Amino acid sequence: MNRGRFITLEGGEGVGKSTQIRAIAAALAARGIETVVTREPGGSAGAEAIRTLLMEGQDDRWDARSEALLFAARAPITSDA
Repeated sequence: MNRGRFITLEGGEGVGKSTQIRAIAAALAARGIETVVTREPGGSAGAEAIRTLLMEGQDDRWDARSEALLFAARAPITSDA
């Protein structure tokens, strides 16, 4: 059984993470290696909406607690009810 690998790119806004991940994914695909590209926050419709709230608009519109809660809100909620 082949085991997958998890590659993460870290860095500030505008430093080229998206460009690099596209290049890495293309290079892996050219070698027949399946890839899944995602980002944080993001990946689902709800998480993309929260990403828009976090990434667009004035930098000072959220205090630190509110921003942290928005990041946490993208996690799936399950209920036993």
